[in-house]
Order: sequence, then C-alpha cells, then structure tokens
Amino acid sequence: MWEWITSNAAVMQAIIALVTAGVWITYLHVFVESLRRQRRSEILITMGGGRGLGSRVLVSNLGLEPIYILDVMLTLCSDGGERIVSVADRTELDPSRDDDGPGRATLQGPLKSGDYVETGTVDTLLDRAARTLGKGRDDGELSRIEITIAAVTAAASGIVAARRVFDVRHRDGGTVLQPRTIYAEQIRDRRGRRRIEDQLLKML
Repeated sequence: MWEWITSNAAVMQAIIALVTAGVWITYLHVFVESLRRQRRSEILITMGGGRGLGSRVLVSNLGLEPIYILDVMLTLCSDGGERIVSVADRTELDPSRDDDGPGRATLQGPLKSGDYVETGTVDTLLDRAARTLGKGRDDGELSRIEITIAAVTAAASGIVAARRVFDVRHRDGGTVLQPRTIYAEQIRDRRGRRRIEDQLLKML
C-alpha cells in the first residue's frame, strides 16, 4: 500500500489540489452570491384598508441598503391607450400651511432599510394624475393601473425600480382593484431600467 502511494504521489497531489480548488471556488461563489443578495434592492408595493379606491398604497424598502425615491409613476390603462403620470408630489396639500412643509410636499426622499412611506390612497393618486393631465377623472374607463417606484441606491450604478399591476374591476357601482401578483415586480434587467429612465426624462 505504501509503495502504491509513493509511486502515485504526484497523481494524488494533483487530485487533492483539484478537490481543494473546487471547494474554494464553491465557497467563493456562495460568498459572492450572498454579498450580491445583500446589496440587491427589494421594493415592496402593498395596499392596505381594502381593495377599493380608498385603500392606501404603501412603499417599503426591504433591501439592506437605503434607497432614495426619485419618483412614483402611475400608469392609467384604458381602451384609449396608456398615460404615464408622476404622482410623487402631494399636490393636494396646501403649501402655505406650516404643517405642510417641504418634507411632506413630495414622496421623493430617502427610505432606510425596513422603513415604509404611504403614498396616499388610490383615490388621491388618481386626483394627482388628473391635475397633472389637466382633465377630469373617468374611472369607469380604467381597465388597469400600474404603480412604479423609481429609486437610486449607493449599491447600484443605475436606477432601481419596482412595479405592481392592478386590474380594475367595476362591480355594483363600485371599483375594486385586483393585484396580478402577490409581490411587486423588481425591475432588474437593463432594458426595463433604461425604459424607466427614458420615462423620467420625458417628465422633466
């Protein structure tokens, strides 16, 4: 046995080196993936208080890195097409009031890990969109509403974003919003993020 080990020492050393290298490569891969997940943004968009127009929209930062919200975009979909409107500014507030200061006048701003911000009710978001578009609301024509959050973080070189889509159901004289997914869609691909950047530039 000892003679066999001695005569095949070079082969065994090569095998041991390959196994050791494989272990270290696996460890490095797990470490890099863990670090990437920790730095990856995770934006949650939820609704509380029912599924009607009076329900409140909450935006939460579930990532480990803080984010800065650049904009909140509302996409209104109907048979006549789509309209994308910024609803980040709380236009319903009176700017002359002391308690409606700049910190409350807009949804733009930093959001720490684990924190959330209320954007307002769906009804309020639709009112903001109507003011921006300069036309009255016609909720009966709506078939779908999309809420998109665009943000930046120090952990990424470009925009991070999330979107949640709600189908609009008109029942018994009321309006019900039916989410298409359980969680918000995280927009991570380059094409999707580039499209949001283009939309932000158009709204400047």
